[in-house]
Amino acid sequence: MRTQKCYAVRPNINEFLDIARRTYTEIVDDIAGMITQLGEKYNLPLKLSFSSARGFFIQMNAECAVLPNGQLPSEFT
Repeated sequence: MRTQKCYAVRPNINEFLDIARRTYTEIVDDIAGMITQLGEKYNLPLKLSFSSARGFFIQMNAECAVLPNGQLPSEFT
């Protein structure tokens, strides 16, 4: 779903578009993997989200009680 708009144009129309599409998809997948790793590292319920106004961002649905000392780890700020 994250890369659905990349596939609005059929494959094999333009070689450079196909390469750019594949690169973009790999980068977005890498970002999602990094966010998953951060969530596991800090035991936080993180997920990758996207909006046209904000672009990609990390979303967390949790109460402050889940956070150590009530704050995000310094790696996030």
